[in-house]
Amino acid sequence: MYNTMAVNPAYTGTIDGVSFLLLSRHQWVGFDGAPQTQTLTIHSPIDEKHIGLGLSYIKDKIGPVSSDDIYLNYSFKITPHEGATLSFGLKTGLTGRRVDLGSVDPLFDHDPTFNASEPSSWKANLGAGLYYFTENYYIGLSVPKLRSHYFTDGYEKDQHIQKMHWFIIGGYVLDLYDEWKLKPSVLAKYVEGSPISIDINFNAMYNEKIVGGISHRFGDSFGCMMKFRIYDNIWAGYAYDFTINPMKSHNNGTHEVLLLFDLLRVEEVTSPRFF
Repeated sequence: MYNTMAVNPAYTGTIDGVSFLLLSRHQWVGFDGAPQTQTLTIHSPIDEKHIGLGLSYIKDKIGPVSSDDIYLNYSFKITPHEGATLSFGLKTGLTGRRVDLGSVDPLFDHDPTFNASEPSSWKANLGAGLYYFTENYYIGLSVPKLRSHYFTDGYEKDQHIQKMHWFIIGGYVLDLYDEWKLKPSVLAKYVEGSPISIDINFNAMYNEKIVGGISHRFGDSFGCMMKFRIYDNIWAGYAYDFTINPMKSHNNGTHEVLLLFDLLRVEEVTSPRFF
């Protein structure tokens, strides 16, 4: 929802200033070895807003497998017609994968397979995206990693396969009465070998200071979220998802916390954009 640059590099530099984001996600709390994700992104427009530059770092961990993504993001924006912007995005960087077999509790003691950890394996990759937006709506198409990679665990080849993911995002902001705004949005993801994943979301903003909403991932989860403007352009947020698939009886939901700081240009601080 608020981590768009990690999904689409064309979002880089579309905020009118420098934007910092910190995010921590803890999925399926109470389930041993459940996924955890930490994200840091920084991006800003340069060259009279036509070019955007950004840096992203994402750390994932699930069971004994951890990965690190370090990527440089670049965007170039054009104005196809008045009031609209089309952004072309590229990203390049490295993905590191590590398997810590020593952290696994084996069924039998002294199994030599689980005595040591394997060194990190690093692979270079590229990503691309398109992002079209106006003051009221946006739509984007992206492939954050264009190459499929095969990682090994030191014992058997091709154990960890990183495949290409396709993302489509879109949303529309409705100005309601008084100080209210409503934003329905959607995210769809496709990767070979898995069902299409679709999220639908409804967020409302009041007085440019408080955001609340609900979310549904078909066949997987329901969620709710809040975001508060705690000082000028510093926002804090929290989201909670509860699982509706067969995993629901084995975990206590998913928690996510967010800190967002937009160092906006002076002439732009009056009304922050809702996406």
